[in-house]
Amino acid sequence: MMHTVYATVGLLLVVKSSFAQQCLTNQRPSASDMNIPSYVVDLDTPPFLRWKEIAIQYKSEIRDLLNYTKSYVINVWPMSTFLLDIMHTQLPLIANTLPEPYSDELKGISQASGISLGEIVFYNVFYEVSLLCTSIIAQDQQGRIIHGRNLDFGYLLGWDRTKNTWALLSKLRPLVISVNYTKHGQVHYRSISFAGFIGALTGVKPGVFSVSLNARFDLNGGYIGIIEWLYNFDRQQSFVTFALRDMLTNAKNYSEVLNYLSDVLLVAPCYYILAGTKPGEGAIISRSRRTTLNIKRLGVDNNWFLIQTNSDNWRQQSTFDDRYISAKKCMKTQGQSRVDFDSIYNVLVSRPMLNKLTIYTSLMKPSTGQLESFLQYCRDEDITCTLW
Repeated sequence: MMHTVYATVGLLLVVKSSFAQQCLTNQRPSASDMNIPSYVVDLDTPPFLRWKEIAIQYKSEIRDLLNYTKSYVINVWPMSTFLLDIMHTQLPLIANTLPEPYSDELKGISQASGISLGEIVFYNVFYEVSLLCTSIIAQDQQGRIIHGRNLDFGYLLGWDRTKNTWALLSKLRPLVISVNYTKHGQVHYRSISFAGFIGALTGVKPGVFSVSLNARFDLNGGYIGIIEWLYNFDRQQSFVTFALRDMLTNAKNYSEVLNYLSDVLLVAPCYYILAGTKPGEGAIISRSRRTTLNIKRLGVDNNWFLIQTNSDNWRQQSTFDDRYISAKKCMKTQGQSRVDFDSIYNVLVSRPMLNKLTIYTSLMKPSTGQLESFLQYCRDEDITCTLW
């Protein structure tokens, strides 16, 4: 089985450069065609009960995803059955050590769904170590800011030969939901998430900021951070998706978010892509677990847009990942006079930004809190999709 995995990886690297690039136009569906269900999570409700409705409704889909992931890991690495023991015996301890409201929220989801607490914790921390994405911030000639993102996930977690796609995506897409977090009966912030996942990957706080999270690969990565937390070597750090939700819940302005996400100690390295409501309020924060390595700001050197994939944006981009170069080309083709939901969507659904790993595309306007999201399926009918 391991020979098959290595052969697959080798094949992917060889063929990656052979796929075509696009800069599409007129692709955005109408808002009425959004295909992601919406739910309310009331922040005035006790944390243990907040996710009850969602957990009950999606318990079968969550269990299906977990069963597939466990089965795949055992089939590929038969000696890794000890990981399942850790899931059931050690991961529940993470829930007990998390700050509120996260500890009680996880416990409430476990009870409502009937899925073990260890599995629910695993489902929530897995995104600390494996997430591929493309994020774009752009400012029009009047200083209005639009924020878009593709969320890509499931790399090397099994290939479905029948459907010619990554197998995990068929388990994840049914879990994608839009969440309106309310407080005192009003929308406090919005997020696109997975049912039963309590962190934030994509979110907007109306009139304040929008934010997306991209994975950053580093030898000192999320696996190490989780081990440090689990065995109490360091619990002063924050899980990257909880840090985002903390800001969506509590932050009052763009500068507060920028400073916090630049300074907080993290379980995993990442890129935070942040947009505000005023001209020039946009930044890509490139993070190691301990420090900020680089902040690239909107408007500096006449940059009217910023793009982040999964490579450091101040270094030469990888030969095997041309999303950054392709997105940059498309943005320049569109031009600053056409910065809106339509143009950003066109870029994000052009190949290779849209690829076999893409689960959804989101568009955000931080000044108003507008959020549109669409499930994506990269098909090979017109032009062959890249594998990532």
